[in-house]
Amino acid sequence: MKNTTSHRQILYGLTADTHFFNLLNQPQLSGKIDQVFNKAINIVIDNQIFTLLSSQLDNAPNSCRLLNKNLSTLGIESSDDCQILNGKMSIGSNYWLSFSLCEVWQQPVIYFTHDKNSKACYQSFLLKQINRLDSILAEGTSSLFNYQGDNLFYLAAAEKLNQLRRCLVVLLQEKQYQNLADVIRQFVGLGIGLTPSGDDYLVGFMAFMLLKHHPVDMVYPHFYQGVMQGIENTTPVSAITLEKALAHEYRENMCQLIQALVDADESKINLQFLNILNIGSSSGSDMLFGIRDALYLTHYFGERYVD
Repeated sequence: MKNTTSHRQILYGLTADTHFFNLLNQPQLSGKIDQVFNKAINIVIDNQIFTLLSSQLDNAPNSCRLLNKNLSTLGIESSDDCQILNGKMSIGSNYWLSFSLCEVWQQPVIYFTHDKNSKACYQSFLLKQINRLDSILAEGTSSLFNYQGDNLFYLAAAEKLNQLRRCLVVLLQEKQYQNLADVIRQFVGLGIGLTPSGDDYLVGFMAFMLLKHHPVDMVYPHFYQGVMQGIENTTPVSAITLEKALAHEYRENMCQLIQALVDADESKINLQFLNILNIGSSSGSDMLFGIRDALYLTHYFGERYVD
C-alpha cells in the first residue's frame, strides 16, 4: 500500500465503532465492496459485513461514518477490492481511508430498572408512549404490518406478519414459551427488501424486551434459538443486524430511544421516535411496531404489581 497511496484520494473517518477499529489491528485483511447506496457502502471482509456511512447517518455496529454526505458520487463500485494493511484501508484504486481524525463510538450498555415497572408513574409513561406509537403508526402506509394495497403477495405477507405478531404477544402474556422459538423463526426473512419487515420488527422488539433485568429477559434463549434457526432465510445485511441485536448492539438512534424509554425521559421522545421512523423506506416503521409491542408487554407485566 505504501507505494500506491500517493495517487489515491483520502477519505476521512469521523467515528467508528470498536468492531471496525479492530480491523486495523489485524496484520493483513482483504475484502470487496458488496453494495453502494447514497448514504452507505457495505463491504464484505473476512465473511463479515462492515459499513461505511454518510456523515448524515448515526453510528451503528460494524460501521465507520465518513466526512462525505453522498457516497454514491465517489465512483466506488460493487466488487472493488479493499485492503487493510498497516492500519490503513484502501478502497478500489482511487481511495484510501484515513483514521487520523476518527473517534471511537462506544456502544452504551443499557439496563432495565426492574423495580420501576411496578411504579404507577412509569406505568403511566409506558401507556402514553404506546398510545403515541399507535397514533404514529396508524398514519403510515409504508409498513407491511398495515398494508392496504391490492398486491396479493404483500397482502399474504401482511396477514402472516400480523398473525405472528398476535401469536408472539399471546405466548409471552401467557408464558407459553415452548412454541416461542418457532414463532420467532417464522418472522425471520418474512417480507421484502434489504431488511425484511419481520426482521425489523424483531430488532425493535428485542431492543427493549431483551434488556438486561427486564421482567421477561429469561426468554432470551428462545429468541436466540428462533433467530438462529431462521437466519439463513434472510439477507446477509439483515442477518448481521439480527445477530447484533442478539448481542444487544444497535444503531445509535435506537440506543438513544431505548435509554429514554428506560429513563422515562420525555424531553426528546418525539424526535427519537421520528429518527427511527425515518430509517429506510419501511424499516423504521417495522421497528417501531416491535418497540410498541415490547412496551405493551412491559406495561402488561408491570400493571399487576403497581403500588
